[in-house]
Amino acid sequence: MDDISPFQFWMRRGIYLGLGVLLLLQAIIPLNLEATHIPGPDVLYAITMAYVIRRPEYAPLWAIVAIFFLRDVLTMAPLGLGTLLFLIATEIVRSNLQAFREYFFGIEWLWVSVIYGLILLVQTLILSLSVSFTPKFVDLLYQFLFTALVYPVIVLIMRYLFAIDRPAAGKTDARGHHI
Repeated sequence: MDDISPFQFWMRRGIYLGLGVLLLLQAIIPLNLEATHIPGPDVLYAITMAYVIRRPEYAPLWAIVAIFFLRDVLTMAPLGLGTLLFLIATEIVRSNLQAFREYFFGIEWLWVSVIYGLILLVQTLILSLSVSFTPKFVDLLYQFLFTALVYPVIVLIMRYLFAIDRPAAGKTDARGHHI
């Protein structure tokens, strides 16, 4: 049985929601007013994917939709487009969770990066077809590279600071279901 109490379970869900809200607040606060600003990594995506691969019960569907839709609203992105693409990505990972857990970290890192690249590509394609503003290719490339590089750091922080890691083989949750 999983040896965490219901309080710890909800606390870890709260950590995901709290980190999401903090990252959203950080995204809307103008910290840099320079015109030549290099886009940073998508830390919210990295945290979400790390949660979904390691402990999907701590990042439920409703929390992912709420945080990413709130991000679309606060950053004035096309409403629902990013949310839909990130939701599809997390559900693809959830449906192949056992395979992701069997991969060693390098393959997991590669897949998370490829999925993010596909999200950026599809989002740019949809925006260009709808004659909306699309970011420059160089900005998308920087964002992709920085997000790919920040993912291992996020996983290390989750493992050693928040004690959220992949479950051991054969581990079950409180209801007896395999994790």
